[in-house]
Amino acid sequence: MTPGQWLLLITSALSIYGVGQVWLVQLSSYRLWAYVGEHEFGAYHVVWWRSIWGVVLGPAVLVFIGTALMLRWHGPGIPQWCLWLGFGLQIGLVLGTAAWWGPLMADIQAPDGGLSPERYHLLMTTHWLRVAIITAHGLLLCWMLARSVQGA
Repeated sequence: MTPGQWLLLITSALSIYGVGQVWLVQLSSYRLWAYVGEHEFGAYHVVWWRSIWGVVLGPAVLVFIGTALMLRWHGPGIPQWCLWLGFGLQIGLVLGTAAWWGPLMADIQAPDGGLSPERYHLLMTTHWLRVAIITAHGLLLCWMLARSVQGA
């Protein structure tokens, strides 16, 4: 296997991991926030935030780096437009997280210390776009991996 194929394989695996992770968060983790007591929510949210660094943010950073590196090193048979589409999805994800979802999650606590119902509803409805971006990127990388294996 070429270095580009290895990069594609590793980035694809991390991307699929991210797909599973984002669906779990959307369908389970975030939904549980509504059941955390008003007085406990602040502490719960801080512990949750610290707990995602290694299992969510670390792999996501590696997917971004891998996707960027694939613009230079990629497997055979992969059209340039696929590489740029993948990178564009990652840029959209980073910008959306930095400008919208990150600040929304950081300020999800109501002034009384509990979960803000308005901000929580906003997160639960708009986060589906983030789920779609991550899922689309994972599917794209799987397609590129299959194409690269066929072209090798």
